[in-house]
Amino acid sequence: NVFGETIILSEDEAHHALKVLRKHQGDSIIVVDGKGGWYETVLETDKIQNCKLKIVDRKKEFGKSNHYIHIAMAPPKSHDRTEWFVEKAVELGIQEISFILTQYSERNNIKLNRIKNRAVSSMKQSLQAYLPQINDIISVDNFVETCSNSEKYVGYLEDENSNLLTMIAKPGNNYCVLIGPEGDFRPEEVDLA
Repeated sequence: NVFGETIILSEDEAHHALKVLRKHQGDSIIVVDGKGGWYETVLETDKIQNCKLKIVDRKKEFGKSNHYIHIAMAPPKSHDRTEWFVEKAVELGIQEISFILTQYSERNNIKLNRIKNRAVSSMKQSLQAYLPQINDIISVDNFVETCSNSEKYVGYLEDENSNLLTMIAKPGNNYCVLIGPEGDFRPEEVDLA
């Protein structure tokens, strides 16, 4: 909630700043908006219901990459592993994460709100200014039809002629990488991709 030179924190964020980080009126706080905005602020009011910050300095497109990476993955059986993956992807600066349902998928649903909350937490913890777009689970067929990234790659164990992604991807481009389930993609799914 940025209004001119003032930021008003949500109650959750205000509680975290005031009770967990123990910030007081006059303290400096760095704020990001998840869209590349970085703000150095000073705490003006230390009330959880109306916590206001005065903007001292701001940067647009803070830490913006010269590439776009979209990862689409079949969620593993353990939801904790899915959350761990999202956390690490955010720390690495992945711009978009999608979940796909394949023939051999171990799970056919995800806890999207919980995953998004984990992504926000990871973004703040790793001092990132961009929050990746996180998409709900769809079939691999639908995903392949709608994927618009310019370079597309599939992680597939059966391909004998495979190259390392770092050897074949052109720098500074728009990528999508498909990661299959623990039982790998079916050959038909790879052919479709």
